[in-house]
Amino acid sequence: MGGQLADGNLGPVNDVESFAIDMLLLHGDTPRDLQAHEELAEALPEADLGEPDELGVFEITVGADDLEGALQKVWDAVAASGTDDHILFLEHPELPEHWRPRSGRTAG
Repeated sequence: MGGQLADGNLGPVNDVESFAIDMLLLHGDTPRDLQAHEELAEALPEADLGEPDELGVFEITVGADDLEGALQKVWDAVAASGTDDHILFLEHPELPEHWRPRSGRTAG
């Protein structure tokens, strides 16, 4: 695996890029949050999930064509595993109204 770059990109792995996505267990090391971590790992079998630290922060390394694709894979896995009440993205996207395309809001 390549070295980590400033944008979170870890470099090429098997003809796809590898991206590190920082996540947070919302309630620390509670049994339910640790179970949610395991459930997320099952929903992302192609990714490498690190172990949570003392604050509940952990890293997911996932392959994708770009950072947006990596974030989408993790987003989809959190939704599919039903762990969204226990696991959060550590860094929120810095895009204004980034949620609108996925919100399902009807046009006015």
